[in-house]
Amino acid sequence: MSVNPRWLGLAATVLLAASGFLAGKPVPHDGAWLLGVVVWFVALAMLIRAWWTLRAETDQRGLLLTAALWSVPLLFAPPLGSHDVYAYACQGQLFNAGLDLYRVGPAELPCTWLSDVPELWRETPTPYGPLWIAVEGAAAWLAHGSLPAVVLLLRVAALLGLLLCIAAVHRLSRGNALLAASPLVLVHVVSGAHNDVVLAGLVLAGFVAARRPGPVAGAASGVAFGLAVAVKVTAIAAAPFALLLLFFAGTTRARWTAPAAFAGAAGAAYAILALLTGHGLGFLHALGSTSTMVQWLSVPTGVGMAAGYVLRVAGRPEWFATAVAVARAAGLLALAAILLALWWRAARTLATLGRDGRDGGATGRRGQDVVLTAAGVGMLAVAVLGPVFYAWYAIGGIALLAGTTLTGRLRTVVHVAAAGLPLLTLPDSLGLATKTKVPGAFLDVALVTAATVHLLRRRRGGLTSPAAPPAAADSPAATERT
Repeated sequence: MSVNPRWLGLAATVLLAASGFLAGKPVPHDGAWLLGVVVWFVALAMLIRAWWTLRAETDQRGLLLTAALWSVPLLFAPPLGSHDVYAYACQGQLFNAGLDLYRVGPAELPCTWLSDVPELWRETPTPYGPLWIAVEGAAAWLAHGSLPAVVLLLRVAALLGLLLCIAAVHRLSRGNALLAASPLVLVHVVSGAHNDVVLAGLVLAGFVAARRPGPVAGAASGVAFGLAVAVKVTAIAAAPFALLLLFFAGTTRARWTAPAAFAGAAGAAYAILALLTGHGLGFLHALGSTSTMVQWLSVPTGVGMAAGYVLRVAGRPEWFATAVAVARAAGLLALAAILLALWWRAARTLATLGRDGRDGGATGRRGQDVVLTAAGVGMLAVAVLGPVFYAWYAIGGIALLAGTTLTGRLRTVVHVAAAGLPLLTLPDSLGLATKTKVPGAFLDVALVTAATVHLLRRRRGGLTSPAAPPAAADSPAATERT
């Protein structure tokens, strides 16, 4: 007898909420904590099974109702998978006290809820922009010292970001509501209240505006991107792709006025928020605050760790940190190359579509999908090639890809990530990567090696294969291969 996946998912989120009460605190590791961890993995397995079963569902309204139903138990349970929401709350208190969040951490005040903030973040300045700082301050002020209240208010802010994502995705693709009910969203947005979803909603809104021609659309898109960067600076990686849409959407004159309006509006939106909050670009000094964390979920860091372990065996343990730093620098160079390649490929495709005039031209559905796919893959690259990676960093890229017609291998990769990433942490926010450093590091080496071999083979195949005759390019077989 099969179980209805909707009720299986609801049972799973009820158990997830229970695991938060049992094992939501990092100490003590007693019998209740161990039971909570067991419940956590059982519940996640149930939730993944229920969500995976719904992948073929086409009723978008039904999927959204399912997401809402599954969210209810998590709204009133302790945060799962991460305690960053407590740091958000304390940063709000610091802001209300008139302190510079780009110079001091929660321990400076000290914050009322300091004992709930992970030790790593107690002395750490915030890396977030002025919009998110204002949201934190408003939540802390409205909570009047109540920790459950401030957590709930910050969850409301995250849910508003999620609703913006859903609305924008509906405008872009008329579908893909499935991801709103995914384990990644339920654990790290509904429960964990991570601000990455607010960034994602604003970036998607920017792409919705960028589909129209002219400077007004450019300004609207620019405001959305300016607000997104005022949440987290990583949103800036998607801006060049929105500019592509604006450039190809308009007339010859609008192709230049719209991007100019975008840049002016984005800068103005950020500047106004910086002026109102007293927090401008100081977050740049705080971006390196996580660099002391060395974990293999960041691919470059993992490769550096593997090199460091080899150097230790070779009698050079003092070179471990240097190996990690060099690998991280190489990762940033690779990221820049990937973003440039994605942008250039998208630009060439839009130019071709514009000349052909087929499928609505560069501004039709196909052109839109090309740009959003490139931007989404780029945002995922920003996440995994940065110095540190957490599961919720993938939300921005996955949200952008939800606005496309997901098919084939990319669809599978996105769905596996949305289902499996919550397995990387325990309910008390302990990351499993800290317990698997050596095998994880060499897994990264294997992944980089496999990717390099694959790219070399594709390049060699592209150079040696004969060019297809013009008629073959439009043949059914050629279309099927692409």
